[in-house]
Amino acid sequence: DLENAPVYHPNGQINVKYQVVDAPDLITSHDKDFRLRSDYPQDLQPRNRAAGPAQDQVNEIASKLQPERLGPSPEVNSGAPIIGPDNIVESGNGRTLAIQKAYDAGRGNEYRAWLESQGYDTTGMKQPMLVGRRLTDMTPDERVKFAQSANTPTGLGMGAMEQAASDARLLGDIAAPIS
Repeated sequence: DLENAPVYHPNGQINVKYQVVDAPDLITSHDKDFRLRSDYPQDLQPRNRAAGPAQDQVNEIASKLQPERLGPSPEVNSGAPIIGPDNIVESGNGRTLAIQKAYDAGRGNEYRAWLESQGYDTTGMKQPMLVGRRLTDMTPDERVKFAQSANTPTGLGMGAMEQAASDARLLGDIAAPIS
């Protein structure tokens, strides 16, 4: 049921209603030039979206937009962005910016067509975008905790030694010592 769908985050679960909204109506933490927006409560954004790696991530998603990866998801850190009742993006600012940038670059038609193929009505919208509108009530403090929780990994992270071993395997011969 997409009317009251559960979405999980590391500290619990919320319920959302999936719907298509016009992307320019959403309030993101940063604008499309990665400048902070004054109308966004910055305590909801634990990431520095103005930093180079964050900009690279957004631009990469926008240039290779995969609509099917932006649909309903049981995990808060993937799929359609999660917004509050006031259109503030609580999880998925990067995904939201990427979709907006794709539209601005003329690459949004495939995303729109995908939405329509999934049965969503995009009539009259400039930049239709699928979101999960949060139905679970939250106090302002709970909202901040949710946004912070939504930006943490859901799986068990690797320890430093495990990560180093994994990275070394990826490097293969490149990491071999020069004699």
